[in-house]
Amino acid sequence: MADDIEKIARFEDTINKEADAEINSMLSEAKKNADEAVRSACERYQEKSSDIISDEIKKMKSRYERTVSQKSFEASREVIAHRNEAVEQFFSELEKKLIAYSSTEEYKEYLAKEIGEINAERAFTSSVKIYVRSTDAEGVRKLYPDVCVQADKKIKLGGANVFYPDEGICIDKTLDNLFEQQKAEFVNNAFMRL
Repeated sequence: MADDIEKIARFEDTINKEADAEINSMLSEAKKNADEAVRSACERYQEKSSDIISDEIKKMKSRYERTVSQKSFEASREVIAHRNEAVEQFFSELEKKLIAYSSTEEYKEYLAKEIGEINAERAFTSSVKIYVRSTDAEGVRKLYPDVCVQADKKIKLGGANVFYPDEGICIDKTLDNLFEQQKAEFVNNAFMRL
């Protein structure tokens, strides 16, 4: 019987060793599987984190670009408004100076010279009409008594507009026209564009 107990003890010992080996193998496999699962989860987390960070960077960049674009537009609009205000003020002052100039003797000489040059280039006939400011009409009539001289309410700064009805030609030498041309050229100048 002692033999049997010893056999049973050895059998138990063998079974326990095999069970321990099986348990150790299972634990080792479970640890390996757990490590693999953790590594895989970390990779997925890092990948997902990278995607989230990339998306956030894109959103931030888009918001930044929108903000910069909006601020740039607002600044351009302010610059244009300021520029337009400065141009209007400049031409308003210039217009006042032209109005003051048109009441001088120098202007009267200028007007007589301009009308004289037009007459020299294309001789006045009795059908010709000279349009001037109402304040200039009397002086021009004295210079050209055989020509129809009429006051034109549209002419505010001075000069003359000569119409040749027989030829359908109009020569505009009004200061108003020159003023508007210069203003348009100044505003459209590439230097003034943004």
